[in-house]
Parts: sequence; C-alpha cells; structure tokens
Amino acid sequence: MLTGSDIPAGLSDGVRALFFKSLESTPGQYRKLAMVLPSSQSRETYAWLSAVPGMREFVDERQPYGLREHSFTIENKTWESTIQVERTALEDEQYGQIRLRIQSLAEAAARHKEQLVFELVRDGFNARCYDGQPFFSNAHPASGGTVSNRGDEELSSAALQSAMSRMARLTDERGQPLGILADTLVVPPELEWKALEIVTSPLDPDGSGNAANVLRGRLEVIVSPYLTDPDDWFLFCTKGALKPLILQERTSVEFRGPDSGLAGEEAFMRDRLLYGVRARYNAGYGLWQLAFGSKVS
Repeated sequence: MLTGSDIPAGLSDGVRALFFKSLESTPGQYRKLAMVLPSSQSRETYAWLSAVPGMREFVDERQPYGLREHSFTIENKTWESTIQVERTALEDEQYGQIRLRIQSLAEAAARHKEQLVFELVRDGFNARCYDGQPFFSNAHPASGGTVSNRGDEELSSAALQSAMSRMARLTDERGQPLGILADTLVVPPELEWKALEIVTSPLDPDGSGNAANVLRGRLEVIVSPYLTDPDDWFLFCTKGALKPLILQERTSVEFRGPDSGLAGEEAFMRDRLLYGVRARYNAGYGLWQLAFGSKVS
C-alpha cells in the first residue's frame, strides 16, 4: 500500500515495489522476435551470425566450421524517463494520482524495448544487417549466388504459403536445409482482422468453395502499432535458440527518486520531487534467414 511516508523517501519499499511490479506486469511481445543477450561493454560485435553446420559422419578427422567474415556491431545507448511530483500533491494527499504516474512510468519503460524491436522490423527493408544487405533483401550473398527473404505481394493465404515455403527451402553453405518453419505473422493494425481471418477461418479465405483452410492454427498473429505502413507484413521463425533480432542489455532498468526527500535541493528550490528510470541497452538485427518481409508498393 502506497502511503504518504513512501513518496518523499523515493526509494522506499512501497514506491520501488509499485514501480517494478508494474514494469514486470506490462506485456511485451519483443521477446518473441528478439533474443535478449547480456552486454559487458559499450558495444558488442557478433561474428557468429551465420549458420551452424549440420552433423556429418566422423570420417578421418573433424572439419571445423569457423566464423564468417561478416559481423555486426550493436552499440549500447543510455535511456531515461523522468516525472515530477509537485510538493502540493503530497500535502494534499493525492496519492492515487501519484500512484498512477509511477505505474505509467513503469509502463513507458517496458514499452520502449517493444518499440525498438518492432521499429527494426519496420525499417528492415532499408537498414542493413551483418552481410551488408538490408535485413529484408533480394540479394543476400550465399554460396553460388544470392538468396531473397523479401516479397512484394499483398497479404493473402497464397502469399503466406509461398513465403513459408521459401523460408523452409533455405539451406546452409553446404546445401543442407536449415529447418526453418515460420510460426509467427506480424502485421500493422490495419491488417489485424485479415490476418486473423487467414489463420483462424475453417475455410480457405482466398477461395469461394468449401476448401479447408490449410493455414488454420499454423501461425501466431502479432499486431504492432509501431509498424507504420498499413500494407507491409512479416513472417518469422521464433522457436529456436537463435532469433531473428537481438535485444542487447548492458544495464537493466533502475528506478531512482530523491534520496533526501523533502530536504533535497529539488524540493527546496522548485517545490517538487523527481522520479526517474535509467537503463542501457539497444537492439539490432540477427539472422535474416529467420525472417521474411513483404513490401507492398
């Protein structure tokens, strides 16, 4: 229970517990698409972003498979959000309003990681990944040529089936199947109902007869308001240990308030208290092989 004595102290158990409870209870879908990796320095370079070789019969000696020449660096950024609470709000015991502001601060901190990850998806037709090509590209370098994980068709059952087949046909540098099976469809709000119809209808939504819908129950639908183009849609394979995107964490979210309460300079000079959060992290592209994007012109 949040009381008046909790507020000036800032770091009391009541305020901190309220903040972190709200932070943990805010739903986040970014973990579905992004692997969360710890960071120990200002930036991290990932040189392992290539396919792991399949098993082979042990004949004569091992054939080691080293790191590719490609790599990708993610630089951590420092983020903050701060609110002010007027001293008069404490004097007037407006604790309900203060409680809502603390909860909103926690929700804003949680949503920011969501925003970073889904903005990567949005920008993937132009932003480059580890091989120097846009994350969604028609020209990813591969053995003997190039490979595409980009389309231009409008969302439909037929377009989804084609994209899923293309992902399933991807192979490693030795020509072995990567075993990529798309399981998640990501769309902007404008395509939510069409996407749900395609993956939940018992009948083929593209047909006029009684043909069964072969995509029913095959894909999870994620709707993100951070996708700003109303026609673009995306497929991902998210079941493995590696995921298509990276959320790199240097320091977790910390919550701070005025250590000296009403005796502090902010309360004395400006008649207010400040509460804020700080964290260091950033997001970047992982394996393009686990993703497919359709840019509808």
